[in-house]
Amino acid sequence: MKITINEQEVVFGKEDFPMFINGKAFVQSGASFFSVSLMTKLFEQGEKIVFFTGFDPAKELFRQQLDGRMNENIILIPTGDEEAFIKGLDEIKDLDERIILFKNIEEYSIKLFDKLKDHKYVIFSGDIDKCTFGDKLANKDFKTKIFFSYPDKIEIEGKIELPKYKGLIISQKYNGIISL
Repeated sequence: MKITINEQEVVFGKEDFPMFINGKAFVQSGASFFSVSLMTKLFEQGEKIVFFTGFDPAKELFRQQLDGRMNENIILIPTGDEEAFIKGLDEIKDLDERIILFKNIEEYSIKLFDKLKDHKYVIFSGDIDKCTFGDKLANKDFKTKIFFSYPDKIEIEGKIELPKYKGLIISQKYNGIISL
């Protein structure tokens, strides 16, 4: 599986973080599949990761993509348990080295945003318009923003009609249509 921008293969690295991926909740825009697949790619590149999601299907997709290649570089936090996530983060000794996926942001309180807002290597993924801390996310300086649907809370210049399962990426390094 390749990640492409404007039909050219790209490889994301730590210099592309923090990252925001927007997709409307419970609408098949491609944001969820992309977020999980990006974590798979980062793991395959040798990155240490922390994976947290609101729903089990994303974890199952991640496991399928890994096809049994789980190791100590992957920390899976119990699905949907905000307190376990916060506690789990405090117990990770090499947290500063890890890329954290915080998926389904619209399902959680500002406590998780406050916990992760200053982490260098974080992906906030979900529906900013339904998120209780959406205004704080809208004002955060992300190095990379990817939109599989356009939110109301963020003004985006140069909007285009998004093809199904493709997003618009805006960053210092990349601009255009992103897809798998």
